[in-house]
Amino acid sequence: MFLGDMWRYLSDGGGGAEDDPLSAYAAAADARALSPILRPTSRHYNIVLDVIGRDTASPLDELASIHRSMRMHGIQEDTVTFNTLLNACRLRGAWGHFRETEAQVRKRDEWGVTRMDVTTWCTLIQGYRECQDWAAVDRCVAEVTAACRRWHRAQAEGASPPPRGCVEPTAELWGAIINVYAARDMVPQMIASRQVMAGFGLPMTPHTFAPIFAALHRWRRALARAKEDAWPAISLALDELGTMRRSQAPPNAVILTNLALTVGLANRHADPAHMRDGRDERVRAKLAEVGGKVTAELESMLARSRDPNVYAALLNLGGRAGDLDAVHAVWRALMSEAQSGHARPLLTPLTLAAFMNALADCRRYRSAIAAFHAHAAARLTGGRETKAAPAPATPQLQCIDRPVYEAAIRAFARADQHRMCARMLRIMVASGIPLSALSVRHALLPPDPSASGADAQRYTRRWSLPIAVAREIWAVVAEARKADRDRGPAAPADAQRPVIVNDVAAQLIRVAAYARNTGFGEQVFEGLVAEAAHFGAGNRRNSDDDDDNKDAASGAGARFPAALERAPNVYVYTSMISLYCNAVDLDSVGRMWARMLDDGIEPNIHSYTSLITALHKAALRGRWRQSRESAAAHASARRDGMRGPREDSERGDRAVLSLLTSQDAVIKRVEDWLTTGADDEPPDGAGSGRLGLDVPLSTLLLRYHSLRIRDIDSAARTGRSARPGVHALEDVERAMRVCQIVEEKGLVPDRRFHAALADFFDACGDQAGAELVRERIDAVC
Repeated sequence: MFLGDMWRYLSDGGGGAEDDPLSAYAAAADARALSPILRPTSRHYNIVLDVIGRDTASPLDELASIHRSMRMHGIQEDTVTFNTLLNACRLRGAWGHFRETEAQVRKRDEWGVTRMDVTTWCTLIQGYRECQDWAAVDRCVAEVTAACRRWHRAQAEGASPPPRGCVEPTAELWGAIINVYAARDMVPQMIASRQVMAGFGLPMTPHTFAPIFAALHRWRRALARAKEDAWPAISLALDELGTMRRSQAPPNAVILTNLALTVGLANRHADPAHMRDGRDERVRAKLAEVGGKVTAELESMLARSRDPNVYAALLNLGGRAGDLDAVHAVWRALMSEAQSGHARPLLTPLTLAAFMNALADCRRYRSAIAAFHAHAAARLTGGRETKAAPAPATPQLQCIDRPVYEAAIRAFARADQHRMCARMLRIMVASGIPLSALSVRHALLPPDPSASGADAQRYTRRWSLPIAVAREIWAVVAEARKADRDRGPAAPADAQRPVIVNDVAAQLIRVAAYARNTGFGEQVFEGLVAEAAHFGAGNRRNSDDDDDNKDAASGAGARFPAALERAPNVYVYTSMISLYCNAVDLDSVGRMWARMLDDGIEPNIHSYTSLITALHKAALRGRWRQSRESAAAHASARRDGMRGPREDSERGDRAVLSLLTSQDAVIKRVEDWLTTGADDEPPDGAGSGRLGLDVPLSTLLLRYHSLRIRDIDSAARTGRSARPGVHALEDVERAMRVCQIVEEKGLVPDRRFHAALADFFDACGDQAGAELVRERIDAVC
């Protein structure tokens, strides 16, 4: 409106022009004299563009209209104009317009009209990081690094002003580069970027080192889970700590927490006694010294500042170490300070969530629930949620944030109160707090039998949520995501995070498969596909329907990236195959298998196990029908009169051969390809690499061959065939080959494998071997 008033004033000739042509000419001359004052400049346009660009509720067309008006009135864009447009496109996720604006910026930088400054490069790097276009990120980082080196070289040579194509390095720019590498856990690149930053003489702050220590902690945790030597991550953490000390950057609570977790808390793979190259006691003493200094420094920070972040860090360390006494000591100190009327509130969502998570780490789930009732539930439901009203002196949260809900959901799930998890999710949605993938993951956690006091036999690896609770959780998530998608571009940026991710979908589909509810599993799968399409994971099935998806994807029409957590992966497809397997829907199994391969997903050993199980069930159903028909025909033949022995023998052989169904042929091809590599090419639908066997698949194959031997023997006895062993010999050889592979690979058979082996001996008529295996099951397993 302000710009419009200025242009209308100029178009009216300064206002108040009379009918006399001479007077009108004089008024126009006066307006031209005043035009340098009244004429809008690029600065005015930049302010308007920035105000509209930061408001994500404003459509992108409004920004484009103002930009066209700027060019129409002859106002030359500057660097700030394009930086504002880039940032507006980034906030809205309009990656097609983002790339078009980048092309204009680069072209005008080549022409010398504008120049790409630090803000431009930071916006480009941050934008391509958000849309996960890592190739563009690497290109921008390489170009800006070269530009910073040219600037540094020009400064060393005394060139003033520096030539074009140079960018002055700043701590903000290199902090953005370090954070980009941290998002991909590229630790060597992060440390190299920090070294380049030091070479430029830039000041290093705690914000420079915080992402490095966080990435080192994640690396150490990944090494520990893989049961590998964690010393590379620990040594780099110690080196970075020394560098930070020398640069006089004071560590904050987040850095100290990640450092302590990296050095190792209750983790034997970070203990020098378990490292591969036999490090001596000096390393152990050094780690103990670092751990002692970290704890002392955190306590000194706590004594100086009474910072909630420090309390949260100490609670986090105590929980990770499993030290329940330390956790309670920190919490008592916090409660004492909070009740003493300290000016800064210490009971915050951060500290309460840290306390509840620390109790959950120590397997005190009911204590975590009690803490939630005492400090948060009264604020949430007016005291009706708790059995007794909280004491008047009990501090209460002023507001409940997402971390508190996530910690409460985790405690409820591990205490086997999954209906409360669904209720917490509904309360989050009703409170206007967008759901996160972590909150849904916590709602699907299995209960902890050691902490809940329940019968351990209930909670086996086949434990599954009740289907009613799973449907309730899915209903909350689906309704919330539908409401967010219906808002379109006007939705807040916080609500545009993916919630329905592949591991959540796979868990819910497994629940549907266990309950044999095909409709619910298909609903979850389609919800995951819709979530992937909404967040721009380009796919050939939906890339032609949504232009925004084309802009958001790095390549329109590409397949779902395998590592994208909001796209179907191999575990989701395996769960869908298991879902159709339990329903013995062979057509849907083949359709889902073809769709998995069409999306470029390589099957794993679990996929083949589900596939063979589905084929086996279909073959068993076919054999059952054939045996019923054969028995009915045999009874009819006996009523009509006895036939000759030759004719009866031929009919029995045909009954045995009729058991070789098409499913058996596919199972044999897959088994040959997995075990011996007899086929030069993989079977239809197989991946590119041979996987071998594991214990569950070996157990399944043993049971399959045992049932085939029993079926062949039963059919031969029904048809009075004199050669049952000839038809069963192949299955005996295949079963023995499976046992040989298990022994050669050094696999450790479980109880189910030994039970299947005993059944195999029974099917072969070796009763003594079956009894021997059954006697040794308890001793071996």
